[in-house]
Amino acid sequence: MKYYLVDDDIGTIKSLESIIKSKELGSVCGYSTDPVAAISEILDDKPDIVLVDLLMNDMDGIELVTKVRSHRQEIAFVMISKVLDKEMIGSAYKAGVEFFINKPINIIEVEKVLNNVSDNIKMRGIMNNIQDMFDVKKPVQEQHSDEKMLKDADFLLSMLGLMGEKGTKDIQNVLTYMIKNSCEYSKLVLGAVSSETNDTPKNIEQRMRRAIKKGLTNVANAGIDDYGNEMFSEYAGYVYDFKNIKEEMNYIQGKSSYGGRVNVSKFVEGLKIYCLSN
Repeated sequence: MKYYLVDDDIGTIKSLESIIKSKELGSVCGYSTDPVAAISEILDDKPDIVLVDLLMNDMDGIELVTKVRSHRQEIAFVMISKVLDKEMIGSAYKAGVEFFINKPINIIEVEKVLNNVSDNIKMRGIMNNIQDMFDVKKPVQEQHSDEKMLKDADFLLSMLGLMGEKGTKDIQNVLTYMIKNSCEYSKLVLGAVSSETNDTPKNIEQRMRRAIKKGLTNVANAGIDDYGNEMFSEYAGYVYDFKNIKEEMNYIQGKSSYGGRVNVSKFVEGLKIYCLSN
């Protein structure tokens, strides 16, 4: 991944650059302490991810994100801030920011956030490739209807043993919004769904995470009993990676003190890929 850093504090820039290099997260193609000058450099350098401070002289981070995205919507943005104002944070998400990193900079948080953003970018690439494939190879009448995609999603959720879980309804609501609006999973999607359901994004994501974890446990148990089980061998790979399935299997068998981890974004995007591929 290529990163561009924007912050009026050169110390913060150097700290971020050091973390990106030491954790092997990618390369820094450029940086600037001047947000106005940074815009043209970002458009020329075409980084995958821009890390930008929220509050800067001459131009704030939200304005910078808005200006860059008017030319290049494919660039991902991570906002750096010590501000906790909910309205301002909401404005940042609306502008297109995917994640926040809090100041003072924490190495673990930076690594986790940038890995998440990187995973999202890779997933979008997969989704675009699949979409291109269907657009080219299938006539209009054969392309997937929203209704069929949602039925396919319900089938996969059923195969994973999730239809009775509370968080499954949240997963269905999120996927429905993504399909109808042709978008990827993000905090913006969560916010939109929370508005529609009169709930909070945090509650929705927590229920989804618990349901997804239950599915991981179901898959791991199926694999322990029979590697040829279709839940394990055919369906789980769309929404879980084998490393976490294996860790969950080891935990269930008492071989490890911790189980596999779940990734809400990967699960929902994988569910969407499954729908497109059927």
